[in-house]
Amino acid sequence: MLTADRLRKLLSFNPTSGKFRWRVSKGGVKVGGVAGFTGRKGYHQIHIDGTSYQAGRLAWLYTIGRWPKLDIDYINRNRSDIRWSNLREITASQRRAKARTNNKLGVKGVWITREGRYAVRIRVANKRTYLGSFGTLEKASAAYLKAAKEAFGEFARAR
Repeated sequence: MLTADRLRKLLSFNPTSGKFRWRVSKGGVKVGGVAGFTGRKGYHQIHIDGTSYQAGRLAWLYTIGRWPKLDIDYINRNRSDIRWSNLREITASQRRAKARTNNKLGVKGVWITREGRYAVRIRVANKRTYLGSFGTLEKASAAYLKAAKEAFGEFARAR
């Protein structure tokens, strides 16, 4: 397992720019060269000792001195932007709350009933709570967003 000490011996990290640079020459890379590449899912990756790591997790290890206990979230949604101000730990529940919806109505937790009303429910900590039914999509969306803000704070998102 990579340690903070080993990471700091191999790389330097600038928290303002989000750049890792090599402190050692390695496989065609010179001292001072920018480390890593952007992988196919958009995460910045760095290979160290035969293992590929997400650079956001390495930034956490480098700065805090321990591996993140939770997932790493990129506040601006850009997975290759590893500036320290753009990183935070996030729970699985918070990640779902922050995710965009892909339902037909474009609003999380909302569906149309047989009667043509907009029903709403929210899931918090794997427990579903029915919030009611509404005559308009806007009212249903507002009900979901209110409950999401109470449950998830800054991670809340209705669409």
